[in-house]
Amino acid sequence: MLQEFGSFPRTRVLLSEDCGFIWAYSGREIDRLLPNADQDEMRRQARAALAASRSEWKTADRRLGYTRAKKAEEEIAGAEEALAKELWSTAPQSVAGVAVKLHSLLEMEDPRSALQEAPWPELRTILADLVRICAGPNAI
Repeated sequence: MLQEFGSFPRTRVLLSEDCGFIWAYSGREIDRLLPNADQDEMRRQARAALAASRSEWKTADRRLGYTRAKKAEEEIAGAEEALAKELWSTAPQSVAGVAVKLHSLLEMEDPRSALQEAPWPELRTILADLVRICAGPNAI
């Protein structure tokens, strides 16, 4: 959405002919920037421009599916959090269970294994050791 529009919905509010403008993102900002009675028409035009910008944003949102995707992402994150809480509140019954908890922590906090400062490489090494121990002596 930002790539297509360059910013969130907004409108220019002229400060004065010599002083340029400031961006307003809400009706409240427009009212604050144009508080005088003699600025009624400027305030009306700014509000109309902001409404048009918001309308364009909503049309693009429906076309691109940003809000739908964001909502789905939030739902998935909630489910992930609930499952993680359940995992963390369950006592492990084996070394493999401890490895599962450690793996969960690593995946949630560093999903791409990109963090290279301590303790992340060491934690990944510990997980590998636990997996090797669980696999037994005949494991590859």
